[in-house]
Amino acid sequence: MKESNATVEPPSDSYDEVNSLNLNKEYISKDDSGENVDNERLQNDEPPRVNFWDHSLKDLRFELCKGFLINLFLLGCMCFTVLCIYWGASYHRNKFIHKVHLIALFQDEDGQSPLSQLGYSVLKNYTSVIKGTWTVYNQSEFIEHYNLPNSTVVNEELFKIIHHEDYWFSVNIKENATQALINSLSNNNTQLFNASQFFEVGFESGRDPTNLRSAILPLAQAFESVYKRIYLSSLLPSIVNSTTSSNDPPSTEKLISASSLAFTYSDYRPFVDAVDLAPLQVGAIYTIILTIVQFALWGKTHGAFSQKLKIPQLIVYRIVVSVITLFFLSLFYCTISAVYKVKFTRTFGRGGFMVYWMSTWLVMLAVGGASENMVGLIIAYGAQYIAFWILTWIILNISVTFFPLALDSSFYRFGYAMPVHNAVDIYKTIFLDLSKHKMGRNYGILCAWVALNWILMPLFMKLTGAKMKKNAQQQMEASLKMAKAKGII
Repeated sequence: MKESNATVEPPSDSYDEVNSLNLNKEYISKDDSGENVDNERLQNDEPPRVNFWDHSLKDLRFELCKGFLINLFLLGCMCFTVLCIYWGASYHRNKFIHKVHLIALFQDEDGQSPLSQLGYSVLKNYTSVIKGTWTVYNQSEFIEHYNLPNSTVVNEELFKIIHHEDYWFSVNIKENATQALINSLSNNNTQLFNASQFFEVGFESGRDPTNLRSAILPLAQAFESVYKRIYLSSLLPSIVNSTTSSNDPPSTEKLISASSLAFTYSDYRPFVDAVDLAPLQVGAIYTIILTIVQFALWGKTHGAFSQKLKIPQLIVYRIVVSVITLFFLSLFYCTISAVYKVKFTRTFGRGGFMVYWMSTWLVMLAVGGASENMVGLIIAYGAQYIAFWILTWIILNISVTFFPLALDSSFYRFGYAMPVHNAVDIYKTIFLDLSKHKMGRNYGILCAWVALNWILMPLFMKLTGAKMKKNAQQQMEASLKMAKAKGII
């Protein structure tokens, strides 16, 4: 076999240096118009930057146009569906004013006196002005209906009815009103007639601090206005003529006091401290946001454990981490209210803060569990849509919490089952000493949310895991395809 005489020269050690030097010279010789950057990108196997209208961006420009259409469509759907729920909660309140239940009690002479009869007449003949659904009793009917022993406890029972939230407010014409008026006019030696002692409107502004005075109490003011107008124009002159003589007319002072008809507005549970609005309104929104933030902070750790743990242990792990984290997060949140001197002692005494803390912990478990399930699923299908869930979850909760359901359509009755609505009911009881009769239902609904979230967690984890696995396979296939196209493999 003949050996070849050809020789192979070893590669020059200076080859790379020379070529590198030439490339550097070429790079340095370029001006600052942007070509230097392009050459550097070429050295790093990156495509050069081009003009927006370059032919190579044709497909990308198409994606941009398609993105405009899709994104604007989604944003429009959000505005005209979810946001409309919030606006609708305060729309056309007069249409639903008939759902506001009110009570009138005419005790004076068991409803037979001129002052009591005027009350009946006003409610019967001025329904276009004095709206709402009224329940009217005289004294004997009231005693019989509520099984009272005698008339001495009638006013106390009326307070209990309002406190129990059976009615939004009461109008009470008390005993001996007409007799006191007649005595003051017929005898100049008697006391002046003081209408505020006999005409009372009872309510609790703490039941709805932002809406009761503006939307519901005007119904009582309308009753007072019509009642006073008829009283001054016809009833009072009639009483004066029938009880006094021209020889001994009542003094001017007596007539002025009899004409000064004004109702007493008794706020049994007043809302007096504006700082209470923080946990009752916007603070309720923060409970939702904070639970999402804490879940996001655990995202990387949860992802690592989800690839290692068996499913039963993974579920237990997720629940335990959530319970412990929200236990301390709720403490931090409640401490803010304590720092700003929110009063916890009105209803539960010194244990009020503990009740507030444990209630908030339960609320965060309810709203946070739903968010954990949904956010995990949304991330698998498209992380860009998380904000849609957050906004939807917030609006569904606050639209039925910030506005009285009595002034909303039946559509909003779902609000009785929403976590934040029940949370605010509990907070009002803690901070404003409202009735405790709803607390059992409130806590029951919150516990049901927590249980439902934990029951559904395995299903959401299964759906999320399947989608993430599919996404990983698609990404791997795309990477292999790209590598083959570049000749790497």
